[in-house]
Amino acid sequence: MKRIRASILVGLALFLWFQITIYAKELLEKQKLWGAVEPKVVPMENVRAALAVVESGDAEAAIVYKTDAAISKKVAVAVDVPREQGPVITYPVALLTTSPQPEAARKFLNYLESNEAGAAFRLYGFVTLPAAGK
Repeated sequence: MKRIRASILVGLALFLWFQITIYAKELLEKQKLWGAVEPKVVPMENVRAALAVVESGDAEAAIVYKTDAAISKKVAVAVDVPREQGPVITYPVALLTTSPQPEAARKFLNYLESNEAGAAFRLYGFVTLPAAGK
């Protein structure tokens, strides 16, 4: 992380409903870099937009999820944050008791918990956890 220069223009989704903003700020604060980086942050609509700005050459760097960076053929990962230093990111899923299509919802949840879906998630760089209740 020390390789990040204060002059780097960082494309970072600044809208608070994007979790990457929270994760990135926490990480940079731990590294005592947020004060230097914050004035250089350019608001983006989302992580893919931040990645696109770097791909186009309009920014030197962006803080994005590893899984998003992996889809780009135009950028290289400069810093890969070790899992133990980064935030715990989970994507919970639940069935709604008011679902108009409970059977389809249950089938979808069952698929997400399957070995087939787990293999697809891992193929694209996600870490899978055991399904709750299993």
